[in-house]
Amino acid sequence: MRWTHRRAWSLLRGPLAWWFVPGAAMTLGLAALGWWGIAIIADRVTDWMLSMWMPEIRSDLLQSVVEWLIWLLLLVVKIKLTKYVVLVVMGPLLAAVSEAVEKQITGVTLPFSWSRWFRDAIRGLRSAMLLASFEWSLTLVLWAIGLTAPVLSPLTLTMAWMIGAWAYGASVMDYVWEREGKDAWSGLKSSLRHSGTALRVGIPFALWMSVPVLAWTIGPLMGGMGATATACVALKGASSNHGATT
Repeated sequence: MRWTHRRAWSLLRGPLAWWFVPGAAMTLGLAALGWWGIAIIADRVTDWMLSMWMPEIRSDLLQSVVEWLIWLLLLVVKIKLTKYVVLVVMGPLLAAVSEAVEKQITGVTLPFSWSRWFRDAIRGLRSAMLLASFEWSLTLVLWAIGLTAPVLSPLTLTMAWMIGAWAYGASVMDYVWEREGKDAWSGLKSSLRHSGTALRVGIPFALWMSVPVLAWTIGPLMGGMGATATACVALKGASSNHGATT
């Protein structure tokens, strides 16, 4: 897999470096949305929930625990929401980067057509909704287990983060499935069959997006473009390395 990451970044630093220009412009827009949009809303929701719960709690210890749990819950929700905002806003750019990487690997160019673009947009929306439903279902199950058996919380939180990382990888692998003509459900099944690749592709992206400041600044640019290129190389480029494996 290290070869895959090196190959992906050699393309991004070389013939595809110019994609960082529109990527940086979109990231600036995301930064504004993050700092003055979702972040402010999340803070206000936190204050509202604390004001609703705190007057009912007399124990200082219990109050601290509830406050911490509310903050942690909203932090996780914020990170999850940030992910799909980034993937939706950056989606057209990342899809184009994925196609450009595949062209570098295979030499095949897909002719542009508005009808294909429209079909891909509808399919991408369905795929994002399916992936979000899948991720949130598993995450809620893990939260329920953690609340029922608090001793397992460190394990369930780690597993929830890993599922989120897998979802990052699956989302950028989906651009390849889209070009192969797979529908949203078939794309999800293909990502599940390649879960190891999705996780290895998604972990760096998830790390970029797990740091609050980076998540709204360079995270979408570096994490998103890096994961997109790596996913395409992993799925399309192994044969060109004469025996290298991903």
